[in-house]
Formats: sequence, C-alpha cells, structure tokens
Amino acid sequence: MLEFTARRILYSIPALLLVLVIIFSLVRITPGDPAVALLGEGATEAQVKALREQLNLDLPMHEQFTRYVTGLLHGDLGTSMRTNRPILQELIQRLPATLELALFATLLALVVGIPLGILSAVYRNSWFDQAARLFSLVGVSVPAFWFAIILQIIFALLLGWLPVSGRLDPLVRPETVTGFLILDGLLTGDYDAAKDALRHILLPAAVLAAFYGATVARYLRANMLEVLSSDYIRTARGKGLAEVKVLLKHALQNAMLPVVTIIGLKFAELLGGAILTETVFSWPGMGRYMFEAIKVRDYPVIQGATLVFATIYMLSSLLVDLFYGVLDPRIRLKG
Repeated sequence: MLEFTARRILYSIPALLLVLVIIFSLVRITPGDPAVALLGEGATEAQVKALREQLNLDLPMHEQFTRYVTGLLHGDLGTSMRTNRPILQELIQRLPATLELALFATLLALVVGIPLGILSAVYRNSWFDQAARLFSLVGVSVPAFWFAIILQIIFALLLGWLPVSGRLDPLVRPETVTGFLILDGLLTGDYDAAKDALRHILLPAAVLAAFYGATVARYLRANMLEVLSSDYIRTARGKGLAEVKVLLKHALQNAMLPVVTIIGLKFAELLGGAILTETVFSWPGMGRYMFEAIKVRDYPVIQGATLVFATIYMLSSLLVDLFYGVLDPRIRLKG
C-alpha cells in the first residue's frame, strides 16, 4: 500500500504541471486586458502602460511563466493584482468558510442520499421508489444558481425564516477559534452566534447538497439492486439472518464501494467548484474569491487558486483509493 501511495503521488506531479501550463496559457489568450479591468474604462493609455509594466504583463509569455514557476518552487503563489496581498494568505483566510460549507453540505447530502438509496432499492418499483427517483432526477437536473434564487425568494424574502446572504449577521461577533463559525460558537459558549451561523449556512448548503445527495442516492440504489440479487445475499437470508443485518452488514458494505468514489470526489468539487453558490449567497469562501478574480482578470489569483483546487482534487482521489483498501480487503492485499 505504501508503494501504491508513493506511485500515485508521483503520477500527480505531471498532471499538476499540465494544469498549470493550460491555465497559464488560457488566462492570457482570453480577450481583454487586466490592466484596463483594474483601472476602469476611463484610464489613460499611459496609466494602463505603467500598470502593465508594474505587473510584468509587458514581458514575453515564456519569461512570465519562468518567473511564476520559480516563485512556486519557493512556496509563493504570487500576489493579487486587485488587493496587492499574497494569494496564499488570502486563500488560507477563506478556506475555513468554504470547508465549513462543504462539510455541512456533505453531511446533509449523506443524511438524505444514503437512506434514500437504500430504501429505494429495498422497495423497488413502489411509490416510495418512484418518488425517490423523481427527487434524484430533479436534484441532478436543476441548475444550482436557479435553485439558490428560488430558495432565497421562498425562505428569505417570503417567509423571512433564513437570511438571504452572508456568513454571519454584522452585529454578531463570535470569538474565532477554528474559523468554523458554528463550532466556534459552541466551543466558546456563544450559542447565539452558533445559531446565527447555522441559519446562514442552511440555504447554501441545501443548494450544494441537492445535487450531491441526489447523485449519491442514484448510485447507491443501482449498486444495492445489483448486490441484493447476488448469491451471497440469498445465502445470508437462507441462514435466517435478520433482514436489517443482511442489508447493513452484507449488502450496504459492498454497495458503498463505488459510492465512496462519488462522495470523495464530490467533496473535492465542493471545495473548489462552489463558485456559483458562494457568489449567489455572498459566501466569503474560495469560490467567490475565484469569481471576483475572473471578473477583473486577476491572473495570479486564477492561476494560484486553480492550482490549489487541482491539488485538493488529486489528494481527494488518492484518499478515496486508500479508503477502498479499508472497505475491500482484496484491494489491500493486492496493494
């Protein structure tokens, strides 16, 4: 298993380099001038030229790439053109918000998706199965930004139950311990802050969990149906084992193997791909940070954030493969 892990890490290095080259090239061949985007349309030609020289945008592309890679080798992701702050520092500052949202959305998705997939397979072709399949179809089909706006209209504007945006009410000032506002409120005994943070996270987490949970339910249902028709399940039932034990110990453990991949990779996507949801809800995470950088063509931020997202995705893929060995001893023995 150790050799397998080392080999996977080595394979990830060329993939990250390829991602870096592609992103570096794409952001520069896309029409538009970041200097003009930063200064505004009213900037003079002299101001634009001076800013381009200051940001080294006047250098040949190969020289810009060489400088950027050199900085990466020294642990420097660059400096934001818009805020003039180190990108790594800004990403670390926004990571807790994105991570808290991703964890909460994952919890919601699993709490809904796993029971839905199991029961849908057990009661195949029943009214419950039809309703669950309809939920899964709607969950994977509805655009996230549209669903987010609908939830805002219903629960924030019409009913007034939940806040429409942000991570916390401006008047609430919890003591920071971990950066996870709900957890910080509980740890410091500030239950009002924890409650307010929970109210703010419910809508964006529900938007992310809808697609996530629907995907988990669909895959788990399909795998459970295949496993429930296997010979060893019939043997277990023939031995007189309780149906709950047959489902949870024998069927679910084997049916969850492919679903683990979905869970791990979808979680990685939430960390790097919740751009629309974070933007609609004004959530101060890494997705919104990337969106703001794209608007003004902030090259260093786009490159640095994309590289971080790609690294997170590859690490998640590696952890999924390792977890496979825990669930399936055959994979561990082969490793």
